[in-house]
Amino acid sequence: MKQKYLSAFFIFILTITTSFAQLSAGDIAFVAFNADGDDDFAIVALADISSSTTIYFTDDETTGIGSPSALAGSEGTITWSTGSSIIKAGTIIVFTDIDSDGNPSFGASIGTITRSGSFSLSASKDGVIAFIGSDASTPTTYIAAIQFGNDNAFLGPFDGDAITLTNTGLAIGTSIIIANNSASPDGGHYNIGSRSSQASYAAYYSLINTNSNWTTSTSDGEQYLPYSKEAFTTSATIWDGSTSSVWNLTDNWSNGVPTSSSLVTIPDVTTSPIISSGTDAEAGNLTIDASEILTINAANALTIIGTLTITGDLVNNTGSSIIVNGTATGNLTYKRTLTTNWHLVSSPVGSQDINTFTVTDVATNAIATSGTNYGVAPYDNNGSAWDYYTTSTIAGAGNFTAGKGYSALRASAGDVTFTGTFPTSDVSIAITDGSSNEWNLIGNPYPSYIPANSGADAINNFITINTADLHASFQAVYFWDGSSYVAINHASSSRFIAPGQGFFVNSIASGSTIDFTEAMQSHQTDVFSKTKSTKPEISLQMTDGVTNKSTEITYIYGTTKGLDPGYDAGLFTGVANTFSIYTHLVTQSDGTDFGLQSLPTNDYENIVIPIGVNATSGKEISFSVNAMNLPTNIKIYLEDKNDGSFTRLDEANTEYTITLNNNLSGIGRFYLHTKSSVLNVPNFNSSTISIYKTSTFNLRVVGLKNGNASIHIYNVLGKRVHKTSFKAKAVNNINLPSLQNGIYIIQLTTEQGEISKKILID
Repeated sequence: MKQKYLSAFFIFILTITTSFAQLSAGDIAFVAFNADGDDDFAIVALADISSSTTIYFTDDETTGIGSPSALAGSEGTITWSTGSSIIKAGTIIVFTDIDSDGNPSFGASIGTITRSGSFSLSASKDGVIAFIGSDASTPTTYIAAIQFGNDNAFLGPFDGDAITLTNTGLAIGTSIIIANNSASPDGGHYNIGSRSSQASYAAYYSLINTNSNWTTSTSDGEQYLPYSKEAFTTSATIWDGSTSSVWNLTDNWSNGVPTSSSLVTIPDVTTSPIISSGTDAEAGNLTIDASEILTINAANALTIIGTLTITGDLVNNTGSSIIVNGTATGNLTYKRTLTTNWHLVSSPVGSQDINTFTVTDVATNAIATSGTNYGVAPYDNNGSAWDYYTTSTIAGAGNFTAGKGYSALRASAGDVTFTGTFPTSDVSIAITDGSSNEWNLIGNPYPSYIPANSGADAINNFITINTADLHASFQAVYFWDGSSYVAINHASSSRFIAPGQGFFVNSIASGSTIDFTEAMQSHQTDVFSKTKSTKPEISLQMTDGVTNKSTEITYIYGTTKGLDPGYDAGLFTGVANTFSIYTHLVTQSDGTDFGLQSLPTNDYENIVIPIGVNATSGKEISFSVNAMNLPTNIKIYLEDKNDGSFTRLDEANTEYTITLNNNLSGIGRFYLHTKSSVLNVPNFNSSTISIYKTSTFNLRVVGLKNGNASIHIYNVLGKRVHKTSFKAKAVNNINLPSLQNGIYIIQLTTEQGEISKKILID
């Protein structure tokens, strides 16, 4: 039960801290609340809220003591982090299911929230106060308030209890909203008052504080959800196109180029607007009338902080971007340019029918055919891999699934066009650990860019949001570059996922759900990093004269020689590939092939990297490196254990070429050394030898020179449980007896030396 302090209701506190421009009283207003169910409320920003602002919510009370008034300190807290972008004045922010962080919809429509303590909203004389503070318990400036369930709203501050507002600096009508269309409302929202008639945002306070502009209920506060996200605006402007098609030209508008404060209308006129020339266009609310079309060209963007209404057409050309913070009605068209190579795609719109995309719109999309197969296919990790739509299955294919990826092939280079509803909510899609592999083809479900890794966005990037859902050795996104699958993770330079772009991920063993959140959305003109990498990096490249493959090694402070989830990325194995190059972990290898490995920056001389190659007999293959930012004294050598050679590869125009007499598969022959001199390479180096299980009854030993060798296995008590001798070669498979689960010591003895390593039998 809530404690009472002097007044007959309780205050729900909103605390705001920011390192940017400080908010003042009246800079936000509350426009909705729900005291039923899981509790919700909404605010409107009546001034810009700076990026990276932190806001605290608590149902504590003020004491009236101090300047400004202190808090009683007896209630719970919610912390709102507003995100990396400025929240424009007029924007609606909705806080959903806030009474428990276990609720599936717990969160904010912009930014993120966390919860501590215990609180809930009451229909009888409860309220919200907002303030800036050094922390959740130390207010410095009160910002706004709302009270609901007050029978005598206007007789005095919060039902005549002056102590509650003493020293807060808040006043009814300019920084306090009182919503009391009923004595004990379970919910209500600003529903009837205008959102576009005022010349300034401050003028909206009196409208929001007018009871007749609210709709409330004494029985069901949840009936008003979801709240309208129509923006509040302070100006209106109408497109006339009197001068040209250029959006960002004052003469083409009735009241100037739209801003985030504008109510924008595009009627049917002779010259249609085009957003071009690197423009980041904005609108408060936007309406496109029937028979009219708005076009957004590549490397251009549009942000709508409120609602989008499309009766005519909205066309996004490939590489453009659009974000709507509120809701959208009508259809969007998004085009993506493809070459005659296979591409991985996803639909950036909802309700796009696959049959229409593939067959009906063949003149537009030119989807290739082969026999009865169409050049559109989802990926099946239960055995069939590419599951092509056919002449007998395409009619029943249904719509593209939001967040799912597909392969697509045009018969000729050109655009494919997706037309459907605008996605304005989070998207989740299940991924599975299939019977054949754990690979899942998914894709960006938004007509805007999303950051793939922490270099692109430290918090709201795809990998960070979905870390727990991705296999520890494959915490990366895998893009098809036209010839191979490229792993991108936190070790990579900043990377964004383009609208309409598909990519692979690797699921955890039990399967899981991948989340794409609205907070991920951003505008970009280049999906690749705009800054030059400063990390030490080695790209070891291999070619047979026709096909080029590479494996990536990067050196990052704080990483290890073992597995670093999110910084090491296993090789893509979702499709068969007889020609590939990869590495194994320097230590603690479990036999996983890695396409990207991160290593520490303080041990170049002692790090030896096992290199794996898959190639067929008779091929002539050449190795070379592309290295940058390594210490000036460090050289790169490729060791070939077959002939005992060391070839320096970091000098200009150097390579190592061999012709294979046998098929090559796995590690054991090649090793990469980073040394100041090849003379420092020891004759027997245990770091080049890998010992790991491939199954319960097989132990693999890799990296030995030819000769006699033996294995002794001891349990943790020092008792020998197995021994065997064998003729060593590059890759050796040792049969294991049936052993109890536990840790064992493997003692390997060769003609060159002896080493011991631990393994886990489970």
